[in-house]
Amino acid sequence: MKKILLLAALLAMTACGTKRTITDTQSDTATAAHSAAAAYVRAVRDNNPITSAITAKLSVDLNIGTKNVGLSGSLKMKRDDVIQLSLTLLFVEVARVEFTPRDVLIIDRVHKQYVRASYADVDFLAQAGLDFKALQALFWHELFVPGSDEVRPERFQLSAAGDHTLLTISDAPRLNYEFLCVTKSHLIDRLSVEGKTTAERGKFVWRYADFTTLAGKPFPKKMTLSVAGVGKDITAALQLSGLGTDSAFEGHTTPSSKYRQRQAAEVLKSLF
Repeated sequence: MKKILLLAALLAMTACGTKRTITDTQSDTATAAHSAAAAYVRAVRDNNPITSAITAKLSVDLNIGTKNVGLSGSLKMKRDDVIQLSLTLLFVEVARVEFTPRDVLIIDRVHKQYVRASYADVDFLAQAGLDFKALQALFWHELFVPGSDEVRPERFQLSAAGDHTLLTISDAPRLNYEFLCVTKSHLIDRLSVEGKTTAERGKFVWRYADFTTLAGKPFPKKMTLSVAGVGKDITAALQLSGLGTDSAFEGHTTPSSKYRQRQAAEVLKSLF
C-alpha cells in the first residue's frame, strides 16, 4: 500500500509540473506575441507625418453604382481640428465637406442645401464605425483604434501575410478592423472594415498608393475608398498633388442663410 501511495504522489507531482510547464510556455508565447505586435505598431507610427496641417490639390474619380464623374478641388486639414474637402466641376465649387471633432458638414451648392449632422447620422460612416479621430487617421495615413483617442498597441493582433503584415483589431463591439502593412517599410497599404456577423452588412476599404515625402515622412499621393453592400456601391479615387503643410486657411464654413438645411440622406442623394 505504501508503494502505491508513493507512486500516486510521484505521478501527481509530475502532472503538476507538466501543467505548470505548459502554462508557462503558453504565457511566454502570448507575451512574445504582444511584444512583437507592440514593436510593429511603433514602427508603423514612426511613419506618421510630423506636421500640424496638410494641404493638397485634389482630383477625384467618383463611381456610384454605374455612374461615374470626375471632379477636382482641394483637401485641407488641421490636426485635431478639421478635414475640409472642396469639390469643383468646371472650376466651380459644387460641394464642400467638413469633418470636425463635433460633427459633419456637407454643403450642396448645386441645390443650395446643406446638412450638419453627427457621425452616427451619416449612414456609411456609422456603418463603418468611423468618427473624426478615425477619419483623420485615414486621411493622414495613420493607425487608429475605433472609439479611442489613443493607439494602444495591446489592441492589435499581428500576423504574417506574405510580404505584408496584418494588424487586426477584433475586440471592437460590432466590427473587425484589419490594417494591411508592407512588412519592410511599415507603410499602411490598406484598411478593411467588416461586420462580425451577417447582420452587420457591408464592407469599407481604404487603400493607399504612390508615396512621396511630406514633412520628412512617406505620404500617399493616392487614396481610394470604397463602400459595398449598403445600397449602391461607391468608389472614390483621390489623387493628391501640390502637397504642403501651410495652416493659414479658414477651416470652418458657415452655410449661406439662403441654403436649406436637410437630412444627410437627402443631401447625399440629390448631390450624387
